[in-house]
Amino acid sequence: MKKEYLLGNDAIAYGLLEGGIEASFAYPGTPSSEITEKLIELSKTHGFYTEWSVNEKSAYENAYGVSLTGRRAAAIMKHVGLNVASDAFITSAYTGIIGGLVLVVADDPYAHSSQNEQDSRRYALLAKIPYLEPSSIQEAKDMAAFAFSLSEKTGLPVMLRSVTRISHGKSDVELGKLNHIKRDSQFRKDPSRFVMVPSNARTALKRLNEKQPVLKKIMEEMPFNKTDGNPSETGIVASGISYPYIMEMKAEENLPVAVFKASTFPLPENKLALFIKGKKKILVLEEGDPVIEEKIYIISKSCNPLVCISGRMNGIVPEGGELSVDLLKKILKKVSGAEEKQQGEPESPASLPVRMPVLCPGCSHTGSFYILKKVFGKDALFPGDIGCYTLGIQSGTIDTCLCMGGGINTGSGMSRFEKEREVISIIGDSTFFHAGITGLINACYNKANQIIAILDNRTTAMTGHQPHPGTGITAGGEKSAGIDIEKIAYACGAEKVVTIDPYRIKESVQKLKALKGKKGVRVIIAKRGCIFVERKQKEKFRVDAEKCTGCKICMQINCPAITFKENKAAISLYCTGCGICAEICPAGAIKKYEKM
Repeated sequence: MKKEYLLGNDAIAYGLLEGGIEASFAYPGTPSSEITEKLIELSKTHGFYTEWSVNEKSAYENAYGVSLTGRRAAAIMKHVGLNVASDAFITSAYTGIIGGLVLVVADDPYAHSSQNEQDSRRYALLAKIPYLEPSSIQEAKDMAAFAFSLSEKTGLPVMLRSVTRISHGKSDVELGKLNHIKRDSQFRKDPSRFVMVPSNARTALKRLNEKQPVLKKIMEEMPFNKTDGNPSETGIVASGISYPYIMEMKAEENLPVAVFKASTFPLPENKLALFIKGKKKILVLEEGDPVIEEKIYIISKSCNPLVCISGRMNGIVPEGGELSVDLLKKILKKVSGAEEKQQGEPESPASLPVRMPVLCPGCSHTGSFYILKKVFGKDALFPGDIGCYTLGIQSGTIDTCLCMGGGINTGSGMSRFEKEREVISIIGDSTFFHAGITGLINACYNKANQIIAILDNRTTAMTGHQPHPGTGITAGGEKSAGIDIEKIAYACGAEKVVTIDPYRIKESVQKLKALKGKKGVRVIIAKRGCIFVERKQKEKFRVDAEKCTGCKICMQINCPAITFKENKAAISLYCTGCGICAEICPAGAIKKYEKM
């Protein structure tokens, strides 16, 4: 068999390919984005359909539609994206599926690039569908391939839950054979099954409940769940990435513990009961909520009610964040009653210096933030959204960040009672298409009094520069309808729409002054492509030290290419030539670079 060194997300893509995927739908979001990037690449050779959908709800419903035609499909998203898709997802468990339907969700413990750490497994429990949780990159590939057949065997969607350390880790992966079965079936009408009016929904729930004992029986036979057979009275139940961590420690330190690998839901209750039966202590290790731990408490009541169970619920394992080998060492010392730090134990290595996130040199958002603050003042309210532009917090132009699309509705609510201050909601172009249009409609329909600033950098920048409906380019690189944001804004009922170039500071400030103090919903479109998308060679800028007065106005745009030394501004080699600093310098000290 062929072996390759793969990113975890790439391995998942290969697994979906091996499983016979015929269509893939996703909305980009770290840490899941690379799965679809790899699928786009693979689709050009293997001929299946793939797309960047406008949001996760659209992605899931498209995949569900493909499944109803008897073909295998995947919907791919990050954990918070499942909130957007949850309505369709939960009801699809009632109707069931025809062709295999796999929901790939990448969770983000420790919130490396997310606004929360929510555990997607809770959604699987809520929907009463099976989930698979890989403990290695090889297993992520294997489970992705297997999930389609499990879905068809159970007649239910199957969740594959990854986490950041699996998605963004790398390892050697053994690739398998491809499943190239091309299905030519058609959707067969069955309103009593697929039309969820209340009477049908009640019947569908009965069918779903009747499947639960069958699911439990299937999980008892899953090879992904296993024990090492150690007879120790101390047992560890580990899932996901915690399993290789504990096995590494066990091998290195010769730990006298028994380990049970729990990789599926429903859990293999009979196997777990046998494992728990002879134990005095059980430690449960899982990333996210105590999903497995809660079930262990229930199982133990019938097989070993006196066993001492430790985990997140009793505080032995921290309530949030990621697990690691170093953290597990401390946890095991707590469980054993040993001192957390033994005499003579080496000190931990010094932490790396913290690097604060900043916008890229030449980012158009720096100009947008400066313009908005210049026109509307620092006392204005700036409800924000999720994207690169959330870093406007550093310049005082992002005051809230709740969820995708939330800034517009939050601003509408604020405007009802903040009568003296201007409210400027800030949202990106991809996020506007994802979840902002309904907020704009609501604001216009209900006569809100706010400005909505759409920062249009012509891409989905934060997650890897994927296209969106405004770019007029599909995931496969084909030309498509480029959706005009200005036309949408007027169609939704905006009073006034003004388009500015955030590189043209003075011109933009003059344009926006006409909006200040007016009433109704006004829309600003700050349109300038991301510096990494345009990739045009621009002239760089330099500071004439003799003319620089040290006023620090250039520092207000928070450009990482600008520094301040000895009371003078300086521009580094990182300059991309946007010219924003030159426009705002009152002394005219910043000029295009010319060799002296």
